[in-house]
Amino acid sequence: MSTTENGNVKSLAVSLSGGGHRATLFVLGALMYLVDAKANAHVTSIASVSGGSLTNGLVGQAVDFRQTDGDQFRQRVATPLATQIALRGTLFAPLLSKIYLAVLIVWGVVAVVVPLIGWAPWYVRLVVFVVLVASWGWFFGKRGAICARAFRKTLFSPDGHDTKLAQIRKDGMDHVICSTELRSAEQVYFAGGFVYSFALGHGKPADVLLAQAVQASAAYPGGFPPATLSAKRIDFTDTPKPPNGPPERPDYMVLTDGGVYDNMGDQWARGFAERVRRWSELGNGRTPPDQLVVVNASARVPWSPFRRRLIPLIGEVVALLRVMDVMFVNTTNVRRQAIVASFNPADPKAASALRSVLVQIAQSPFVVANAFRNDQTDVGLRARAVIEFLAQGPTTRDQWTQIASDNSAVATTLSKLGADVSARLIYQGYVVTMCNLHVFFGDDFLLRPDDLALARFRALITTVSQ
Repeated sequence: MSTTENGNVKSLAVSLSGGGHRATLFVLGALMYLVDAKANAHVTSIASVSGGSLTNGLVGQAVDFRQTDGDQFRQRVATPLATQIALRGTLFAPLLSKIYLAVLIVWGVVAVVVPLIGWAPWYVRLVVFVVLVASWGWFFGKRGAICARAFRKTLFSPDGHDTKLAQIRKDGMDHVICSTELRSAEQVYFAGGFVYSFALGHGKPADVLLAQAVQASAAYPGGFPPATLSAKRIDFTDTPKPPNGPPERPDYMVLTDGGVYDNMGDQWARGFAERVRRWSELGNGRTPPDQLVVVNASARVPWSPFRRRLIPLIGEVVALLRVMDVMFVNTTNVRRQAIVASFNPADPKAASALRSVLVQIAQSPFVVANAFRNDQTDVGLRARAVIEFLAQGPTTRDQWTQIASDNSAVATTLSKLGADVSARLIYQGYVVTMCNLHVFFGDDFLLRPDDLALARFRALITTVSQ
């Protein structure tokens, strides 16, 4: 493992982005590599958003990440998670989710058709229409609860018992689930030992379920309504009041997708020192990170012709959804630039920056190595070693480019992805993490030739499904 100048092993923070099941499996590959490289022993926190929180939550539930080894991690985390996502998905896997969707469709059809039938005076049918539409809207608003239940049933209730957030607390590291609180316009961080909000203060997770925190982290705007969670259950303790804080602590929080504020989840590690300054007890037993690995599975925003823009109202809704996509992507742009700058010796800010490595779904494992192959430092030496290493593997440069393109285009969904797509996502996450960390963080992040075969990651799914 890389060492600091005084010879102490560096501490490593990890952040996992959102992106539905695409992110769930891509970040799984990254964590698999950290375990195989034995870097997990130095991880101080794993912070996550949305689809990445599915993986983070399951890891916290199933293993002690700092203590686990490759075999245990594959058995308890990688195999069950990959199989679930590939063959069944999460949201629509339980029977109740399918029933809910069917009732929602039938109810909507009834609400439109019944008032059109001439069985009563028009004003009676108008009242019936209003009642049916209002009740359908209420039922439609329950999809967040259905999603939380699906997460519980598929991932977060081993042996039939719901996992509480407090149960994922591990000595020496935190699994941090990131959500956005709408009224404060800031993040809320859920972990096994605390809940932290800049505006609300800090408290204990009490009886909050892990599935509730993960669903709040994944409540994508437009897909799911904001989740509400009682602030009284958290029992927030006062911290210095921020200028935009509430005059009195509210009874509940209004939570939406963590990616609305930070879709890469890296702000937990970057702001750790400031949080300790505000809440000194947070630093007890926790090591500030020296290095950060940011695993970003955010999808590209494709070209859109907006053919429906001239249709009243519908065009405006489509435009609004497009604006949301652009805003989600651009919340990461400045942070990606900061990551690149942290390794730029010509940038005066680099010396004080948290050294960070970006693992991007949009890039093949050749990209970073190619960019630094002519560097005259050890970074360039390792970059050339990565290029030679990849050239000896079964996947060609052009094939890696195609894999990156195909994986970036996987929809942001909570439905099943299929075995081939799932294996390909894990494969790319693993190999890009391995190559980028080797280039930037040193020779102790080993290049593993036995892990260059896609078949190894496909076996995670077929072993259980057969």
